[in-house]
Amino acid sequence: MFSFLFALFLAVSAENPVCRSRFETAGELYKSIVLHSDDISVRRQYLKKFGDCISEEGINIIEEKNIVIAEELNCTNQLDGIEFFFRNKKPCSRSVTFFPSKKVFTVKKKTSAVTLPENWRHIETAETMLFYDSTAKFEEMSDTTGQILKKSVEGIFTNHLGKVIHPEFIYSKGNWEKVFPLRELFRLKINKDESFDVRIITENQLPYEKKELFELLDIKADSTDEPSFAPSSIRLEGKGLKGIRIPKTEYLDDKESDHGTYKISLFYPELQKKETVTAKTENYELNIIFSDGKLEATLTIFAKKLTSEEALNIRAAINREIPAFFVQTTK
Repeated sequence: MFSFLFALFLAVSAENPVCRSRFETAGELYKSIVLHSDDISVRRQYLKKFGDCISEEGINIIEEKNIVIAEELNCTNQLDGIEFFFRNKKPCSRSVTFFPSKKVFTVKKKTSAVTLPENWRHIETAETMLFYDSTAKFEEMSDTTGQILKKSVEGIFTNHLGKVIHPEFIYSKGNWEKVFPLRELFRLKINKDESFDVRIITENQLPYEKKELFELLDIKADSTDEPSFAPSSIRLEGKGLKGIRIPKTEYLDDKESDHGTYKISLFYPELQKKETVTAKTENYELNIIFSDGKLEATLTIFAKKLTSEEALNIRAAINREIPAFFVQTTK
């Protein structure tokens, strides 16, 4: 009989009037949230008062007095929480995050169950969840911080200062959508008139001196124009290319994020058609497509960071299929 009454108490507590309207009886807490929304002590105060209202596993989004509240009950990865307890002899945790005056925000993806107010929606990547008010107005090509970005033909995003940005989500044509910005590109194209075009986009530091650049790429050609430099990119054109080093892929653990798109495109007659190479997991997708005179390798990384094993597998596949050098055979 005791267990039945206890279960009944839990069910009734969720219908407590305090749970239906969080701030009617918590004016001082409301002020604290407005002034110090990121303060861990304020979040603990909220859980002390309203923790019992968070009774369903998953993320629950509510909006009161222009404050969006993301409540979470987690009994799978409970160490990520703020308040810890046992539920049915299973360790669980509760947590809460406040987003004052926000109409769009992101949180780390932890659980699958999501409860939203009627006008709110969400989309997600492998590791991030974006929540937004579908009735709110957003600027075209804005990211979740509100800054307006420009997108190049290749897929590079830059802010108003020209700085390269790597957003996960962009508001475009009336909807929030996932994006995978271009992070790296090596493109070599040799034309029928023997002119050639090399385009490099990279986050790595490249030399601005022509001599050093040519030594790095091991370029040999009949003639070359002066390289054209832009933020994170280099373009080089010329005639009679005899040889060039095609960069090998490396994995840098110190990068803040891997999320985005990486491409190698080669266009020259010696390339022959063969079977496409594909690999896809929850965290990435790799496609290497061959046709006569053309090779296109595209790696899309969905996660923020790859594991060492994933990086090793990708590197092995790319380095196995893509030549280390282009060498013009003597006619």
